[in-house]
Amino acid sequence: MDLERALSRYLELGEEDRRKLVDGILEIVLSSPNSDLVPDEVGWKISNKCRSGKLYDLDGFKLLLEAANACEPVKLRKFLEGVI
Repeated sequence: MDLERALSRYLELGEEDRRKLVDGILEIVLSSPNSDLVPDEVGWKISNKCRSGKLYDLDGFKLLLEAANACEPVKLRKFLEGVI
């Protein structure tokens, strides 16, 4: 699944489904042994979103997509295909 389609689908989901989607992608990023491939700037932005309670908004979703695509692109695509 391409990431543009994932963004489009995210906007169609209700709040509860958006949270599940974001949580799943966050789990991919946090459990990755390749997390060093995530740019520091992206990591800090995700951290700030978590602390401010805004991780589940569109910008938070985009950041997580970027992070997961950097460290686990195959796992991200499989996850998105199974969920979206």
